[in-house]
Formats: sequence, structure tokens, C-alpha cells
Amino acid sequence: MTVIRVLRFTSGRHDRLTYTFNNRISGQPQQLSAEDIMVSLPFTRSLRFTTGTELELQLIDRNDTRLVDKADIVLADMAHTQQIKHELTKSMIELNSSVHSSVFKLHEELSLLACNVREVARKHGCDVTGGGRHLDGDWREQVISDLQRHQNLAVRYGYITKMACVFGQHIHIGVQDGDDAIYLCHALIPYLPHLVALSASSPWLDGVDTSFSSSRFTGQNAFLNSELIENIYNWDEFVVFYNEMVDVGIIKSIKDIYWYVRPQPALGTIEIRICDMPLTIFHAAMLTGYSKILAQYLLANRTNIVKKHHAIEKYNIFNARRDGLQASYVNTLTRQRQSLAGQILQTVENLSLRTHSDEDKYVLQYIARYVKKGINDSDRIRSMIKRAVDLNTVMERMRKMLLSAPKNYKK
Repeated sequence: MTVIRVLRFTSGRHDRLTYTFNNRISGQPQQLSAEDIMVSLPFTRSLRFTTGTELELQLIDRNDTRLVDKADIVLADMAHTQQIKHELTKSMIELNSSVHSSVFKLHEELSLLACNVREVARKHGCDVTGGGRHLDGDWREQVISDLQRHQNLAVRYGYITKMACVFGQHIHIGVQDGDDAIYLCHALIPYLPHLVALSASSPWLDGVDTSFSSSRFTGQNAFLNSELIENIYNWDEFVVFYNEMVDVGIIKSIKDIYWYVRPQPALGTIEIRICDMPLTIFHAAMLTGYSKILAQYLLANRTNIVKKHHAIEKYNIFNARRDGLQASYVNTLTRQRQSLAGQILQTVENLSLRTHSDEDKYVLQYIARYVKKGINDSDRIRSMIKRAVDLNTVMERMRKMLLSAPKNYKK
């Protein structure tokens, strides 16, 4: 059945929508409620606040550290690849964690997966590293993977597909239903600049300093249905939106929705997609923990989502991409300007008052220390470039950082 239009709104404690469909068999109009069409996109109930993470790693030559198109060779030589997969180009490898209630265990698993990939990759003269962009990789040289979805993207988006050879971290947080998922897609928006600045690791592009702490967005936001969620405020409305977009041929699946935070009904999660791939897996695990704590807080202190423009939120995200931890931030409630670092530290302090588990306390303490140092991964990369003989030396140092963790880290 095809969505034609919204027929009416009915007022009440909970607005109920009725929709008119055109039955493809009879050709006659048919009225269905939102509940009736939800069966076409059920939201899987999952354990609240469990986490998972996808890490997109650069596959580089061991000698000259350039991106190499060896993902097919590396993956074919691995015994188990359910959690180690192809990505958009053949110079990318994706690690997928399982579901975790502990970010320490998440870190252990992802580190083991990276070790397994590294061991096989080295047999073929290559290795993996973190970072949101290769320092001097040429987008024109990238080879799209053979997966049919990626080939379809290449046909649709042309050169944009190759320019999207950037490397991110996607964070999954378990929620109980679609309404919670849609709520978090909105409620997390003011905190997205936190994650941008904390994960930023893409300061260079094509061998040139971009003047941005995170330049990865230029390879992502050119896709349709990107950036912030639409004016959708519950799961019923999302199902209608989804069906309309499928029906007119704009999307084919959830994967064609590239919002910074999107629902993943099959997994029972929200997926935060705005982070660069950090230089270390440990930092990626800490960002996952921080995101989970934010989600817990926001659902425990739920407020009404007010329909409004997003100019201030977009400004804050831009500033975080431009200046990282040194960015300015406009509070959307008070309209007062402050430093982004100060805003993150205020948030961490507020969350700490409501946090009881030792693991969550560790995560918040880690984030606070990271912010107080005032240096993110992009700053580290720039510092290494200033001291290095060439970019190959910097890429080699980045490669060695992937599995490092704080000396005082205790599981």
C-alpha cells in the first residue's frame, strides 16, 4: 500500500493520526491508523542503555602509509568476518562490536578485533589506523567496494561517493521503544557539539590543513537525508515519514537516512553518527560511555520537544567542527554564549551528581580530564605534523596509537 496523504488529526491526550492509502490490489482508498502501518516497521525492544559501536578504520600500506585497496584480500583471509566488514571503499575496514552493558568490555572486544585485523593485514603488507581522514589520500584514487549497496550509491552519487572515503565512529544505544528513540534523536542535538569536539581527528585533507578540527562532514553531508532529524516527534510519525520516502523512491531502507542521530528499529537502538574515528579505540569506548550516560540522563529527565528552527544548534555544531575544544557555544535555553569546553565540563559535573556506577564515574572523569587538557586528536595530529619530517612519519605514529590506553587504566 502507498501513503497518499494525512487525512486528519484527532485531538486528545495523544494525537492519533489517520492516513489514506491507495490499495495496490483494489485501487480503492483505504483508511488506516498509524498503529495499523507500524507493522511494516516494528521497533525491536532491546535492553535499555546497552551499547555497541562501529569503527571505520583506514587500511594503509606499511611502507608508504598511503591508503590501499586491500579490504577484499584482508577480509578473505580472515576466519570469522561477522564483526569485521567491508565499508564504502576498499581502503576501509569496519569493526562491529557485539552488544555490551560495560564499555570496558566493549573496549576489550574492539581491541581484540583490531588485533585480529592487524595480524592478517600485515601478511599482505598493510595495517589499520584511526583518524577521521587520511592526511593526504586522493579521493579520486578510491575504489568503491563490490557490495551492491555501495555500487548503487556510486551510481546515484557519483564523485560524492569517493569523497565520502572518511572514517567515523557510530555509537548504538539500546532503547525500549520507537518513541524513546525519536525523543533521543531530538534531545541529543544540543550535545552533538560535545561529541564532535571530543572525537575530532580530521584536520587535514589532500595534504593541506583544512583549518577545521573535524573536516569529515564534507564527505557525509552531501548525501540526501543527512544532518538533523526532520520535524518528527514520535514513532507513528516516523513510520509515516519512512513509508512516504520509500513510496516516492527517495530511500530504500533506514540506511538511506543519514541523520546525525537516527533510529535503528531492527536493532532496537539509536545510532549516533557524528563522531570522527578517534586515534585510539580506548577513546572511542569512552565516547560510547559518555553518550550512554547522556541518554540515560535525558530519558530520566524527559522534557517536551518543542518544534523550532535549528539555526543555533547548527551554529554550535559548525563551531565544534571548526575549532574543536576551543569553540564557542550558544546555550539554546539561555541564549548565552560560553566556551564549548566549559559547557562540556558543566554537563559532566551535572551528570556526575546523578551517576552511581564506578564505570560511569570513570568515564566522566576521563572526559573531564580530556577537556581540561584542551587538546583533542586533531590538535595532536597538527602537533605531530609540525615536528615530523613528512606526513608518512605522522601516519606511522597514528598507526601505533590505535591500541594504546591510559597507563592508569584498570578494567
